[in-house]
Amino acid sequence: MSKKWILSTGLALSVAIIGACSNGDGGENSSDNNNGNEEQQSEESSNNNNDNNQQEESGEGSSDQQASGNNQDSGNNQNSNEQQSEDLPEPDLSDVPDVVATVNGEEITKEEFEPIFTTNYEQYAAQAAASGNQSNEELQSTLKEQTAESLINQELLVQEAEAGDYEVSEEDVEEQISSIKEQFESDEEYQQALEEQGYTEEELREEARTSLQIQALLDEELEDVEVTDEEVEEMYNQMTQGQGEDAGSLEDLRPQIEQQLQSQKRSEQQQEYTDQLREDAEIENNVASESEGNSNSEE
Repeated sequence: MSKKWILSTGLALSVAIIGACSNGDGGENSSDNNNGNEEQQSEESSNNNNDNNQQEESGEGSSDQQASGNNQDSGNNQNSNEQQSEDLPEPDLSDVPDVVATVNGEEITKEEFEPIFTTNYEQYAAQAAASGNQSNEELQSTLKEQTAESLINQELLVQEAEAGDYEVSEEDVEEQISSIKEQFESDEEYQQALEEQGYTEEELREEARTSLQIQALLDEELEDVEVTDEEVEEMYNQMTQGQGEDAGSLEDLRPQIEQQLQSQKRSEQQQEYTDQLREDAEIENNVASESEGNSNSEE
């Protein structure tokens, strides 16, 4: 089966969360980063909601002015992001072995590793450079280990889902493909993205089917996630601390807080499940071997 990992182009599903759930410090750091990003996004969303409410109440500013301001901000942000990307060193893959890891005898190749690592690097490198807390060399080393661990976890889920022989309907596959196509402005852009990633549409369908099988596996193995009012209130207080009267109301922010908490709990359950799969698996992580100078295998 082709394993090009469409995660890098948008077919995330539940497997995307597993990317943060590796078996070691690297995975924990990645999970912490994701949680931090979720909190920041929630806080930004809270501020945006407040700004919108204030505009509606005051009635100030025409829609044309608002649209113009939004377009200008979008352009500035895009230029800033492009400048940051241009200033970053290119990702160094020279020390990545041809076989990144083996999972129960199944190889994960450098070809599969490279696009996922590059995507992760482009996402976090600018943040790391801005914070100054980590050198680019250290960041790349950490991301290589995290990416390898993520791919190992994904391969474990693929093997478990295939062994379970979960049925996925053509209708579900078609719905997943349609959701991917909707991310592009035209069919031409969609076809171009497939070509750039080295995909045919049939390969994309097969990976969509596999991802849906993994979703079925996780739905069966994991417990339903419940979020309490106390947890919602605690996160609300954390998000709105220091905002004073500018903070959105609890009821306004409740849906996004509940969604974030559900995602975090689901991620924790998935990490526990993949840890269980690792206990019975034969795993060799050659990226860790390269960085640590010794063999890193699990039996």
